[in-house]
Amino acid sequence: MKYGKTKERTSHLKKKSITIDSNLEEKLREIQSQLIGITKRSWSLSAIINLSIAAGLLAADKLSKDDWSKIKSIMEGRVVTIDNKKIRYFVSIIARE
Repeated sequence: MKYGKTKERTSHLKKKSITIDSNLEEKLREIQSQLIGITKRSWSLSAIINLSIAAGLLAADKLSKDDWSKIKSIMEGRVVTIDNKKIRYFVSIIARE
């Protein structure tokens, strides 16, 4: 399934309004920008958010104690640095699919 193509998945989509932490939005937009550049396709912010949620749910059991601590810090409103190397790796995996 290609996540950049929403036409195939419209029956599963529900429009919701959410609030995104500005630091997380910056990282999501960075992922979006890199995927657009690599794949030469359009990637909506919604697709990137859904992709990130799915990745988080699938990888939850692989997160370290430190990762969970960072997630908790983000939820408490603290600024957390997310390594750009992890973002580039995430983008490279998605771009290959």
